[in-house]
Amino acid sequence: MERIIVPTDFSPAANNAANYAAELAKYFSASLVLVNAYPFPPANYEMGFSLPMVSALKDSADERLQLLKNELCKNHNWDFDIECVAEMGSPYDVIESVAREKNGDLIVMGIVGEAGIIKQHLIGSTAIKVAKGLSIPTFIIPEKAHYHRLHKISFACDLDKTETTELVYAVKYFSKVFDAELEIVNVEKPEEEVSLEKSKNSVFVEKKLESVNHRTVYITGKDVGHELEDYFDLHPTDAVMLNPRKHNVFYNLFHESVTKELVFHMHLPILAIH
Repeated sequence: MERIIVPTDFSPAANNAANYAAELAKYFSASLVLVNAYPFPPANYEMGFSLPMVSALKDSADERLQLLKNELCKNHNWDFDIECVAEMGSPYDVIESVAREKNGDLIVMGIVGEAGIIKQHLIGSTAIKVAKGLSIPTFIIPEKAHYHRLHKISFACDLDKTETTELVYAVKYFSKVFDAELEIVNVEKPEEEVSLEKSKNSVFVEKKLESVNHRTVYITGKDVGHELEDYFDLHPTDAVMLNPRKHNVFYNLFHESVTKELVFHMHLPILAIH
């Protein structure tokens, strides 16, 4: 883990995620790239964009990024390698461009909870869109979640899906780099029967995870979000790994209305892996 991308809109939720990312950077001895996407200025048909306004927006973004950089270094008492990047454009496009250009290994973003449906949707949607759309692992950090060393990571999956066997390598990697206990949480529907494919996948996963401290549990329910929320309420974890791939049952967890059950209510960091 060498470079962590930290998008920010300078909101309290984004600042909290930046502080979380700073602790991750200390843990991994990684560098940080603070990213702000400032908006397109108003334009008219005759003049187009106002160049002075574009310059003012860029200067303001650069200044606020520098302030955030200074605060992180001061608050975490660490000589961080921090780069600041301010670009005009939509948040998703800017994040995608910077993450690719800087060869980011991880994206850390904040998400707002319990502050009104509109605010949840507007700010949460960018983090969720990034988690779904980019192949880079993305940590979604709830506004009230504060960093502590990850001792236990739970991977919520459906062992009946072949893509789970591909993801086991990413799951193994993160459990090892955090030196954390790994919990495989398999979610089944009430009427689901054990298939041959599921049995094969289970054996494959167990074999690949032999060198990792792990255990596998099975929970049953029709509503995946509610079942996971209930399970983690009784069996606390430090972070939940999910795969938001299309056609995967967990893809639906990355709609704002469902994600907030885990992120907003449980205050659990969500790590989207691909």
